[in-house]
Amino acid sequence: MGEFNVKYLSYISEFANGQESLSGAAQAYLATNDYSDPVDWFKAHALCMLALQTGKEGAVFQELYEQINEESNRERSSFYLNDKDYALWFDDVVLLNQLFIDKGYAKAYTFMHELYMNARYGFKDDEKAAAYLKQGFETGDLTAKAFMGYNVYYGNLGFEQDVAKGLELIHSSYGPGNRVGPLFALNIEFRACESPEEGKAVLDKFHDLIHLEKRGLYVLADYYLREGQDEKAVETFLEGIQHNSGYCNYMMGLMICNTRFAPLGYEIEQGFPYLQVGFEHGIAYAGFVQGYYYLYPADQSEPQFEKAIQSLEKAALYGSNEALLELAILYLYHNDYKNIEQGLAYLDRAIEAKSTRAMNEKAVALLEHQEIARDVEGAQALLRQAMELGDDYAPYRLGYGYQFGEFGSEEEYNKCIEYYEIAAERNSGLGIEYAGRYYRYHENPELDKAIAYYEKGIELYNSNYCKVELAMMLERGFGLEENPAKAEQYYLEAIENNYPYAAVRLGYMYEDGLLGEADLEKARSYFEMAAHADFAEGIYQFARCNRYGIGGPENRELAFELFEKALEYGYQDANVDLALAYEEGMGGRAESPEKAVEYMTAGAEIGFSYAQYKLGTYYLYAYGIEKDLDLAKYWLEKANENGSALAMLTLGDYYLYGYEEDQPYDLAFPYYEAAEQRGYVSEGLGICYQFAIGVERDEKKAFHFYKMAVERGYDAAYFRMGMCYYYAIGTEKDYVEAMYYLREVADRGNMEAAAYVGVMLVKGEGVAQEAVEGVSYLEKAANNGYEMAQYELGNCYLKGEGVEQNDELALHWYQQAAENGNEDAQKIVGGPRKRRR
Repeated sequence: MGEFNVKYLSYISEFANGQESLSGAAQAYLATNDYSDPVDWFKAHALCMLALQTGKEGAVFQELYEQINEESNRERSSFYLNDKDYALWFDDVVLLNQLFIDKGYAKAYTFMHELYMNARYGFKDDEKAAAYLKQGFETGDLTAKAFMGYNVYYGNLGFEQDVAKGLELIHSSYGPGNRVGPLFALNIEFRACESPEEGKAVLDKFHDLIHLEKRGLYVLADYYLREGQDEKAVETFLEGIQHNSGYCNYMMGLMICNTRFAPLGYEIEQGFPYLQVGFEHGIAYAGFVQGYYYLYPADQSEPQFEKAIQSLEKAALYGSNEALLELAILYLYHNDYKNIEQGLAYLDRAIEAKSTRAMNEKAVALLEHQEIARDVEGAQALLRQAMELGDDYAPYRLGYGYQFGEFGSEEEYNKCIEYYEIAAERNSGLGIEYAGRYYRYHENPELDKAIAYYEKGIELYNSNYCKVELAMMLERGFGLEENPAKAEQYYLEAIENNYPYAAVRLGYMYEDGLLGEADLEKARSYFEMAAHADFAEGIYQFARCNRYGIGGPENRELAFELFEKALEYGYQDANVDLALAYEEGMGGRAESPEKAVEYMTAGAEIGFSYAQYKLGTYYLYAYGIEKDLDLAKYWLEKANENGSALAMLTLGDYYLYGYEEDQPYDLAFPYYEAAEQRGYVSEGLGICYQFAIGVERDEKKAFHFYKMAVERGYDAAYFRMGMCYYYAIGTEKDYVEAMYYLREVADRGNMEAAAYVGVMLVKGEGVAQEAVEGVSYLEKAANNGYEMAQYELGNCYLKGEGVEQNDELALHWYQQAAENGNEDAQKIVGGPRKRRR
């Protein structure tokens, strides 16, 4: 026999053997009406049990039975019992209820209904609760009628919802012995009010209930809260608390913990005892709120995990799905309290109670949790179950799963919009945003639909995402009439709501001059704002400003740190910038080809075309890594497939300049042509037209493309332009123009151009004759192995042009030129006919 039963039997024995009559003892309890000490409740219950079991039932015991079952007395009596004693207590309460039912006392059906409704997990039984309520209702009992009306009004316990019928049942239940009917009516009618005037009228209607009986004071306090009269609300709550109102305790605690009453001098810790009293009165939600604010303090102080868990565990025991969910999330995701098995068990309990949020949470865990076996079918089934129950998140998540390939094949991608629209119809914020996003960015955009969803998101939720999307459309008139000023307004509103991406977008507007003159300082300030909010793209853009001195001073050291932070926060573009920083030795860091390769590889593998191009060049030129032509071509082709014009030019060079033996030069032309179509031109395309490589010879086109390449700054193109003017290729011969282009690059180190500049200066072609200066150019080129320069330098020494005549040096340079394949020199010295490739 359990400890509780031993004590309970001792109470029965005490009454059975005592001097006072049972009715006298009952009268004493009725007069006191104080069950704050659970022992007094147990004794009163034992007294009723003894009276019915010994045939001494009467009105006094019926009255006492009612008293211990009303005003939350029953719930408070068992609140602190351990599991074993609770089971014994529950059996005794059921037994006494049944004894009164057997004696024909109809109200006992309602007490049995409440017992099964409010019991702990494992004892709560909605089917039995509904069955006992039906039986009580069928007896004509007014209290049962009131409870039936309440459940019909809300559609609880499987009763078909009928608002009008439910309210009619409640109103017709008024009468002697029914204390709950008017209270139910007050709650329902006040909640239905749509204006302060309507609310005041309801309160006036129930004046006596509130002000004379002191019941429903929490409704009056709620009215004061809605009207912003917090001092009156506090006064009313405290009055209700004096009259033992559980709901006044609960709401007082809630308002203190959420800091609503902070201006009145209440500190958060003062709210928890009120919540505890409300919880003891059978309000399981008060226990959840208590645990929630221990976990997430409204003043941003440190969470009190142990207290939170204790409160949430108790609330979960009394059927709070919200508590089950918080515990499940804590046990599934918090490293210090992780208990996967327990977390899933709590989700399953909430799912058993038809909690759609629990269904969603478990579905997400089955799809995304790293320590739970992935179960796509199980997740889908849970989401569909939640959707069928009317949940708005579940169809959104189903749509997300189809859109991003979690469910089904690529062919089923478009199913996503079906689910997004269901979610949007149910006013899911995410559903509205993703439906708009789908119609905006789908391969066949339907901009009118996208705009309608974005506007709905703003109307219902003041959605920052929707504001930013509409702003982007307004920036350049995409789907809407161009209106940069309105776009700016949307961005500023979103920034005010702490949405950092809006600051990034506004930064772009100022940088691109979409609001008038470009304002780089303002652009930088908005990027900095987003960076301070730890928004990855904002960090990256602020890094870029510091790297290149955009809108303010250049600070390469800070830029490097910001690029690292942006990457840490997931902005993968920063891989490329860090690679370039290590390539250059930026921000106080030494050049590190190996680090450059590491970061550029990361960027390439993610799919950034520029990184793929750069990595290809690293392999091509053995920068920081062993030369590997196969990998060079692999990454350059990847970049080419992703549209990189720089990779196209490099691949053109690869085939034109023969990086591999016996490779066809003709393959170069298609790459150069594709790059030109994207606005990128190097000398390679001109060479192809000049020498008929992969295309029919066309010297005019060659000249045209050399000129385009010069405009883009390619030194090799300057040399080719000089050659065109020098030899009349695709244009008329013009030594002046030839000298201009050749000298430009000769002075930048192009030794072949230097050879021609030297010859032209010596001969006075296109410029006044300057033989001495000409020789200086020839010497540079000759010392770098250019056979033409060596031959012409030999001529200068032979003739004494620009230098003292010297046959020995003339012969030396003729021999050098002959060995390097110059045919004119070979005729002079009869030397070896070694040719350069």
